[in-house]
Amino acid sequence: MDHPVNFTALAALRPGDAREDLSRALGARWCEPAPHQQGRVTALSKQHGFEAQIDTAGRIGAIRYREPFPAAPGVLGLRIGMPVADALAALPQLALSHRAPVYDSMYFVADVSHATKLALEFRWQELYAISLRNPAAVYPDKQPMAYPVAAGASGAPNFKLAVMSSLLESGALDLAEPGDLAAFVLKRAVDLEEDGYDLISDAYDYLVRYPLTEADLAKVEAITFDGGSEIYPYCYYFWDGESEEFDISSTAGIGLCQNLRQLTCIAMIERLDAADLVGLGKLETLQLPSVCDNPGRLLELPALKKLTFPETGIRDPALIAALKARGVAVRIDA
Repeated sequence: MDHPVNFTALAALRPGDAREDLSRALGARWCEPAPHQQGRVTALSKQHGFEAQIDTAGRIGAIRYREPFPAAPGVLGLRIGMPVADALAALPQLALSHRAPVYDSMYFVADVSHATKLALEFRWQELYAISLRNPAAVYPDKQPMAYPVAAGASGAPNFKLAVMSSLLESGALDLAEPGDLAAFVLKRAVDLEEDGYDLISDAYDYLVRYPLTEADLAKVEAITFDGGSEIYPYCYYFWDGESEEFDISSTAGIGLCQNLRQLTCIAMIERLDAADLVGLGKLETLQLPSVCDNPGRLLELPALKKLTFPETGIRDPALIAALKARGVAVRIDA
């Protein structure tokens, strides 16, 4: 049985609670922290803005709720997105810690108890993050990441990176931090402030040969081609998205992502062959790049509900009409 996440239970957690309380609240998303994570539980970090850290005593030492964590459960009478004035009214003991110009940020702190410190981050006058921690908590030492052995080579390496980015962003893939991967492949200590201004070819070669399994690919529900995706700092830490190292020339193999529901082409790809998409029975939302080869094959996507493309993407009025007749919402960007 797939036990769902209990967001109300997550909102009720506090430092000092047992790891079993966290496990129950996370349901099927619970995963024992790996040795390199120092007790951090990050399965919901990217999708739902929740993470926690377990101390060496097996209890929660720190919790963080941030956007887009649901506002409804509330944490200590606070909710993500609430205005500064409402938060101060809910917790009058809050004291301004400091301000920062980035995001027009404001930071407040308060003592919840002798063992729990509260910190709030506001962005543009709205509550963005709630952090609770036990300042006396001791966490496990960081251990080296156990990276799997690379195997084979990808026929469409830059497309594979986009798939891996989807897994990273959903929390289904753990690569530790970019510096950890660089140190692993280079077999030396790495300072990305110095080494991160160029492509680390050994890191790139490892990623495109990373052994993704069928189970991994089954977890891919959305793929976005965009220079801001999370995978690229792992092989080019300070990449600005302007050069062509990661351009995607082929989407061969996308059919292996059988649960794909959304494909978005923002950048890094100029043309897409619709024939590659045939067989993706759950694909609902598709944003095409400048050129679509074999666009008639789009009619073979049974779940397609929303299609967006530039004027150059599809030039056949009859095909557009046929898609609309099937109930596809079509948007043409000028």
